[in-house]
Amino acid sequence: MEEMKTPPAGEPAGTEPVGTDLPDIPEEDLHEGPRKWWTRQNVLFVLFFALILLSVAGFYIQKGIVQGYEHRGDRYLDQKDYDKALRYFLKAADHDPQNPRVIFSVGKAMLALGRDHEALQAFRSSFRLGGASAELYLYMGFAENRIGRPDQAERFFENALKIDRKLFAAHRELGMLRLRADDPAAAESHLFQALKGYSAEKDPELYRTLSQVQVRLQLYEKASGTLADILKADPGDAEAKALLEKVKRALEMERLYRRIR
Repeated sequence: MEEMKTPPAGEPAGTEPVGTDLPDIPEEDLHEGPRKWWTRQNVLFVLFFALILLSVAGFYIQKGIVQGYEHRGDRYLDQKDYDKALRYFLKAADHDPQNPRVIFSVGKAMLALGRDHEALQAFRSSFRLGGASAELYLYMGFAENRIGRPDQAERFFENALKIDRKLFAAHRELGMLRLRADDPAAAESHLFQALKGYSAEKDPELYRTLSQVQVRLQLYEKASGTLADILKADPGDAEAKALLEKVKRALEMERLYRRIR
């Protein structure tokens, strides 16, 4: 058997230590790969964050533009300058066509301009966009009534009152419709409720109509109070004075009858 020979001192062994053939790499180069990776990640993160900021900023800028047009439209609507009001509401709708509140405002301006069919279409669009409310039903009733569909109008006014029993305009309109339908009892009930939302100075027609219905139903005590409100607002109202005299005579006859009986 051959003897294993030990290599002489100073001579390399047959097998070199692992890694002795790797070149020397500067320390900074060892970290260059991770630095590049982190740099790319940071750039992507910054770009993503910038896109979010731009989207949010764009949303609020758009919202501000729409609200600005709405505010101007509301101001002109209050001033009864309906053409300008409609112009600004339409501008708002151009920027936000899916906004039910804006479309509803377009309809209100159109209704004020006598464009009843277009107004009703706008109200229906607002409803489809999720804008159902007592006020929307009220205005749909207004439009249907002006178009000449009182039955449809009545349903909308009733729906409005289901949401808000204190919507006095709906009570007023329902009272007038019931009166036209020759239902004085229902008319009196709704018109009497409507008084809570209107003064005699603001709506003398409401008070006058109600007083006449009350006289027709022989509700003389209530008629006396309604006529007193009319005369308080307009002491020279000859028609109200004459009707009040008639009511007073009727009340006297009632008292006399109760005494005799």
